Amino acid sequence: MFSLVDNFDVEPVYKERTYGRHQFSFSIDGKVYKGDYNDGEIQWLNPHPKQDVDKEHLAWIEAKVHKMLGDHGVKDDDHVDDIEIERMTKDRAREAHQFKLKLRGEVYKGIFRDDNIEWFHPKPRRKLEDDHVVEVEKKVHEKVKEHKEKED
Repeated sequence: MFSLVDNFDVEPVYKERTYGRHQFSFSIDGKVYKGDYNDGEIQWLNPHPKQDVDKEHLAWIEAKVHKMLGDHGVKDDDHVDDIEIERMTKDRAREAHQFKLKLRGEVYKGIFRDDNIEWFHPKPRRKLEDDHVVEVEKKVHEKVKEHKEKED
């Protein structure tokens, strides 16, 4: 069994520039490691964990970093673009759309009405970080808007 990853932190750096990325840090057994995440790749800063651990442990650390980046809404392998949207009513005054998306192996459904999202069970806030839910909800808003434009 490998040591636990503690004190994981991530923040964007140079976000308004073409070389914007996210920088993360964490500790294992009191030793701090840092890296950059950009375009699906981890670029380690010094010290590189491979200086302290074997290949198997390094693979475990990198998998853990990818998971935590996803939990913080930075890495989104779940392709939230795959949202199914369907109009529920023909009445434009009470316009409502039902949507469905798959995220991290879970299927989430809800209703989009009056610019509000009402989630069915299970609710994503029970399984995802709040920041990630906010990003998912932004994506739902965008997709419903696109869907409405195509309907008109």
